[in-house]
Order: sequence, then structure tokens, then C-alpha cells
Amino acid sequence: MNTQFEFAGYLPKRLYDLDTSKYGNKEELKSLVAAFKQNGVKAVSDIVINHRMPERFDSNGNSIFEGGTPDSRLDWGVAEICRDDPEFHGKGNPDTGIGWGQVPDIDHTSTRVQQELSDWMNWLKTEVGFSGWRFDMVLGYAPKFTKLYIDNTKPEFSVGELFEKVTLGNDNKPLANQDAHRGKLVNWVNEVGSGVLTFDFTTKMILGAAVEGELWRLKDGNGKPPGMIGTKPESAVTLVDNHDTGSQKTYPFPEDKIMLGYVYILTHPGHPSIFYHDYFERQSGIKDNIKSLSDIRKRNGITATSSINILAAQADLYMANIANKIIVKIGPNGNLGNLLPSNAQVVANGQDYAVWELK
Repeated sequence: MNTQFEFAGYLPKRLYDLDTSKYGNKEELKSLVAAFKQNGVKAVSDIVINHRMPERFDSNGNSIFEGGTPDSRLDWGVAEICRDDPEFHGKGNPDTGIGWGQVPDIDHTSTRVQQELSDWMNWLKTEVGFSGWRFDMVLGYAPKFTKLYIDNTKPEFSVGELFEKVTLGNDNKPLANQDAHRGKLVNWVNEVGSGVLTFDFTTKMILGAAVEGELWRLKDGNGKPPGMIGTKPESAVTLVDNHDTGSQKTYPFPEDKIMLGYVYILTHPGHPSIFYHDYFERQSGIKDNIKSLSDIRKRNGITATSSINILAAQADLYMANIANKIIVKIGPNGNLGNLLPSNAQVVANGQDYAVWELK
């Protein structure tokens, strides 16, 4: 078992015990969540329930789980481990998704698992103050179980991480058509229902390739954005990078093009998210530029479902009209011809990008 994952909180153990984290204790967490709430920010808890770290193993090598309370809540055994996880002697039903491998995969068909995880999540709401959930590794169990946990806990916000890489061609670049990739995201959202969102990894991965001199990628065969925001934007959480793709370098956005990524997602449909590292830890200037783009989005009422008209999508120039309120341009080509109307006023610009408001 990889202790690096355990220290990071990715190998959950005593779910009710919030005093054993290296990041702080329960009271500090409650204070932080309350401070966020007082400032208009709602906290979302990372729900890692595909797998779980045993407290110990008995003399036969069977996993013994401890929930972190004096009673038996979440004190599971091999009956709650998927049977196709033989390394951990699972006796439950077969896994309904893909396995993780490092620690036991939990059997979500178990009514005990369903009830006790739902109770724990409701405790995170009432005791700690969380408002929503970010479901980790939703490929690890069937969509109907995500729906069950949402219905049982009624969060104000929920998003699932369905992280799969796009299909690459012989040149090791994403294939032009990624309809199948975004289709999986849309299908998962439709199966779960209950207002759930998912991270638009299709847009993230295509965008990362497009800013490397291939901006033609940003228009699909129907003239729409090629990611999930082109088919179901109301359910898409867009991103440039996150803790997996960026910090762990599993699919990082080009370092010198980070700002172009934010220009795109902060002006386009979908629910844009900003990576902490990009906003707080990168070189000076990026934070102010991201803040400026966020203000432009708010000022012009750009939402997840705003209309988009792609004006140009060629190797060195991408332009789009969003909601007839703003026009965004990405790429080094400054020959805009008749693409820019006379009532457009520039409100943001930088290396290879500009944004105009339509007055």
C-alpha cells in the first residue's frame, strides 16, 4: 500500500475521525468551513468511497475496518469488499466498476454500505458544515450508486470525477473527433440524474492540444465546441488543470499556455473551475488576469448555458461570440478581417488573446 496516498487522504480509513489528518483537526476544519460560509463560499467535500484503507488485518489476512466511533458504524470486514478483489479476501458482490488496486474496493451493492456511507455524508453536512460533494473515481462503481448517495444526502452541489484520457492518434495527439469521449461524460450524467455535474475532461484535453498551434480543434463537425460544453454545457465543470492532471502530471496543460486555457473556460459555457495552484502559486500577473476574466464573465451574465457562435477556428486563430455579449480571440493571428464588429470594445488582452465587450 502506498503511504503517499494515505498521507494525502486518498486512502480513507476512520471516516468519522477528523483528528488524525496531517492537515489539521476537526475543530480547525469546522472553523475553516464556517469562515468560508461567512464569506459567501460553500465548501465541497471530496468523497472517496470507491475504496478504503483497512485499520488492520487479522491473523488470516482479512481486512478489518474501523469507522472512528465507539459504536460499530463503518466497522466493516470482508463482507463489504468486492469479491473480485481477491488480494483482500473480498466476500461481497462483484465490483460494479473498475478496480483501483492499492486497497480494497468497497461493495456498493451492500445495503449496510449504502446506509452507513449515507449517514456519514449527512454527518459531514450537519456536523462539519459541507454543502456539497465531489465524488472521486466514479468509474469505480455504477452510476446508480452515485444517484443513491445524492438522493440520500441532498447536497446543494455535486460533481463526479470521470477521468479517462482521450484517444490519441499515431502522432500521440488527440484524435480530431472525441465524440465518444464526451459521450461517456454525458451518459454518466444522464444515468445519475439528480442534478449532478461532471468534470469536462474532453474540453480540457482538446484545449491543451489546441493551444499548441492547432486551434482548429476547438470546433466540432457541427460547428459547436468539441467538448461536453458543446452538447450538455449545463452539466459540465470545465477546468485547465487539477490535482491529478497538473500536480501529478498525468495530463498537464502546456505550462506556457496556461492563461489561454483560462481565457477559454472563463468566457465559454459550462461551470468554470480555477485550480488553486494556478491562482495562488504561479508567477505574478496570472492571478490578476484570471480575476479580470472572472469579472468580465459576471458583468456580462455569461452562464453555463450561454449561447456560442464560433466565428473562426483555424490553426493560429480562434474567435467566438458568447451570448452576443462578448467576443473572445485566442491565437497569434491578428488579421481579424470582418470578424470584429464596430461596437466591440477591448476589455482584456495579453499574449495571444483578447476579449471584447459588445456595447
